[in-house]
Amino acid sequence: MRPKLFKLSVITLLLLFAGVGCENDEPQETDPAQIILGKWELIEMGNYPNMEQVETPSGYKEYLPDSVLREYNYETSSFYYKTYWIDSLLHEGVYRSDGYLVATRYRYNFIRMNNKVELELHNAAGIYNNFIYQRIK
Repeated sequence: MRPKLFKLSVITLLLLFAGVGCENDEPQETDPAQIILGKWELIEMGNYPNMEQVETPSGYKEYLPDSVLREYNYETSSFYYKTYWIDSLLHEGVYRSDGYLVATRYRYNFIRMNNKVELELHNAAGIYNNFIYQRIK
């Protein structure tokens, strides 16, 4: 009788430990308009596959829910404001004094549990075409 009780106890403990070790089963957000919200700091830039680490970021971008993009500069402790929207592309823009919107468009790919985003310039030529941002608190 004791061997059966021992086996049952071992099986119960194993099941208990297996249940405790499971990761959070909450679904991961899939709406890019929600994922983009928050602060992001540039960590890599270049022309894929030749990417360079950004040793000292100059600031961060903060995407706010009301389509406002607030960029903060660490050196000057100042903010710069843009507008943004996201659909199949990420659009960032500023309005000129005549009301014309000058926008930059990026293809985006959220990676690492939505804590990093890869941006690639879309239909534009730049010195650097690829950027990787890390979500910050």
